[in-house]
Amino acid sequence: MSDITNEVAKEIPKEGFSGDEYNHVAKNSELETIRLLSSKFIAEPDAGNGNDKLKLNYSRKIVACQYMREDSAVVAIFQYHVDGKRARKKAFSLVAEYGVSYTVPNDATEAAALGFCRNVGKFAAYPYFRGLAAHVFAEAGLRVPPLPAIASTAHIQKNAPAKVN
Repeated sequence: MSDITNEVAKEIPKEGFSGDEYNHVAKNSELETIRLLSSKFIAEPDAGNGNDKLKLNYSRKIVACQYMREDSAVVAIFQYHVDGKRARKKAFSLVAEYGVSYTVPNDATEAAALGFCRNVGKFAAYPYFRGLAAHVFAEAGLRVPPLPAIASTAHIQKNAPAKVN
């Protein structure tokens, strides 16, 4: 999976957040919803016929993230993608978007709430994508190993220089 540290930093207010602010949000937030918003699967008719291994490519990105102070909530849309190539020809592609929402403490800072959702939300939605992928691959007759786990990225703290490319 691609490193999304820079995506996390991109939309968080420049002042950042302290570890205490982040931990306050993390300890006092509740996951409200995880919803599949869209999915698209395309496979070549012969995608499941080959005995040779598929080369898999994975990606994920944060499509949107918004803090709603009046509702004490933070919401985000996460997009996950996997495709398989045999030689240089794409055999299949699956992309899906999930909406994730959390209630957060009334006194949460915007930066910490956004940082929390952007960091933790991707972990909350990813197992749903893995399940969707397993189901779709089985229905298509594809022999694809389970999708890999995803790793955590660094948090952007207050007064820490944010690396944004």
